[in-house]
Amino acid sequence: MHEELERSISHIEGLTNLHLSLLAEILKADGGKMFPLDMLASAAVKRSMSLCSGFTSLVRDKNYTCAASLLRLQLDSCLRFFAAFIVEKPHDFAHAVFQGKPVRKMKDRNGQLMIDRYLVDSLGKKYEWMPRVYDATSGFIHLSERHIFTVFQAKEGKGNMRLTVGAKDDDIPVELWVECGARLLGGN
Repeated sequence: MHEELERSISHIEGLTNLHLSLLAEILKADGGKMFPLDMLASAAVKRSMSLCSGFTSLVRDKNYTCAASLLRLQLDSCLRFFAAFIVEKPHDFAHAVFQGKPVRKMKDRNGQLMIDRYLVDSLGKKYEWMPRVYDATSGFIHLSERHIFTVFQAKEGKGNMRLTVGAKDDDIPVELWVECGARLLGGN
């Protein structure tokens, strides 16, 4: 495996303790009282730990299609947790999420519906890469050109294509794997 990619994967695998220590700090706040937002944070941390674990396994198995999908799921968690900080009453928001109300049907403190595009653009003000990576990885959620890209590769010579079908994505450039790992971590 490429050295930079191996470093990224090892870093992601080492995040378990960071996840747990961040959650411990959240749960110790206010004398350990549990609030709806604490429960949402717990779910986000658990999902992130699961996604990181799955992502690293998929990268090691060279399964780019599924690894990129997990990156999109990680962004989804970020967006929905971020939404709790742009509403008037975060605990009420978290409670509504528990009751199954879709985030896209709720409004932020400015009266804006919190559809994905709005959340992506809002968070994109702080993380400029967010809209680009969200859009790129959304193509892995719905059958799209992203999946076609993993099947057909141009070969030398005019009009020549190679067809590759299988669970492994051996022909994905290492740069895409590294970028995928960096985005899972929320990096630039």
